Amino acid sequence: MTTARVAPTAPIQGTERMDTLDAVRGAAVLGILLVNILPLSGHAFVPPEAHLALPLASWHEPLFRLMFVFVETKFYSMFSFLFGVGFSVFIGRASARGADAIRLFKRRLIGLLLIGLVHTTLIWMGDILATYAVIGFALIPFVGKSDRTVIRWAVTMLLLPIGLYALILGIAAIFSPQGVHYGAGEVPASGVPPFLEPAVHSFASGTYIEVVKGNIIFTLAGVARRLALMFFPRVFGMFLLGFYVGRRNMFAEIDRHTLLLRRVFLWGTVIGLPLSYAGALLEGNSMAAPNVLGFVETTVKSIGAPLLSLAYAAGLCLLFQRARALRRAFAAAGQMALTNYLMHSIVGVAIFYGMGLGLFGRVPLAIVAAGAIAFFALQTVLSRLWLSHAAFGPAEWVWRMFTYRRRVPLF
Repeated sequence: MTTARVAPTAPIQGTERMDTLDAVRGAAVLGILLVNILPLSGHAFVPPEAHLALPLASWHEPLFRLMFVFVETKFYSMFSFLFGVGFSVFIGRASARGADAIRLFKRRLIGLLLIGLVHTTLIWMGDILATYAVIGFALIPFVGKSDRTVIRWAVTMLLLPIGLYALILGIAAIFSPQGVHYGAGEVPASGVPPFLEPAVHSFASGTYIEVVKGNIIFTLAGVARRLALMFFPRVFGMFLLGFYVGRRNMFAEIDRHTLLLRRVFLWGTVIGLPLSYAGALLEGNSMAAPNVLGFVETTVKSIGAPLLSLAYAAGLCLLFQRARALRRAFAAAGQMALTNYLMHSIVGVAIFYGMGLGLFGRVPLAIVAAGAIAFFALQTVLSRLWLSHAAFGPAEWVWRMFTYRRRVPLF
């Protein structure tokens, strides 16, 4: 009897997928949409008084606050965690097939980087893919490291912003003539520095060429902003946590880890939610000159966001184990996460930007948020319909062909 030989460089097939992992990834895509819809729709840029002129104005501030408490940074943290899980799964499966897993993963990251650069310049400036691709290379040295080393580095990276801000604060206390302030001073209400205002105007009413120029300016400024917010070590810390969980094969054996999931959900919520609420109240202090409130904001966010995102992931795992129909719906959206993520930008630009319908800053936040949820619900339906005929989402298909350097059957 002969055994069928699996091609060493074959991509993951549908029968090999982990539905719960895909479903949690789908939920993360929804959360990222709710974060990105604020700048896409213009609500992250227009001054507060402009919101008062819109219908449902009384809903704006409570919704904005809720998004900062429950959504902002939490779903990027969760998506970073899932990226680490995916890295572990990719390395394990490629190695099992006899392929050069590291070489394939490097090519996969280069493909993601190219997609991200096209996205951030030609479509929308709020891209995260290029950042993930660059930081993803730092995961490679950990393939041969012990679990203890991975966990130690993960915790160190997550807590590093606290130590760095404390160091900056200490230097300011020694060398600044004014010493250390307790407050942040003036923080722009709109959060837009003057040199970015022309780019915002191009989003609201400019031509496509002007939008591309604005995208490039915002992308470069975004790198500086993420450095200032110490975003990169936080992402890498979540990558490593996900890598550890992927190594332990937890998503393939959810039933065996029910007690652990319940504990993560409980303690992640009990500790993470109050800290996230405090972080929302302190929002903006860490972007001003070094000050005590900025240090407190950095501390509560560095601890609260990862804990609450892990609580979300654990709670979703528990939910999807019971609600199978819901799991199937979210799993389809998660299996096409890259395609759905890119579609958020394409549709958002078409609706809100001046070169599209021109609704930038003109739609109440309540309607924007409800519309985002409705659009994602439509994506779950379309994703299931597409995957009933195709093996991958369109963007995933292109990405896989780049990774494996051969034509991969789509239908």
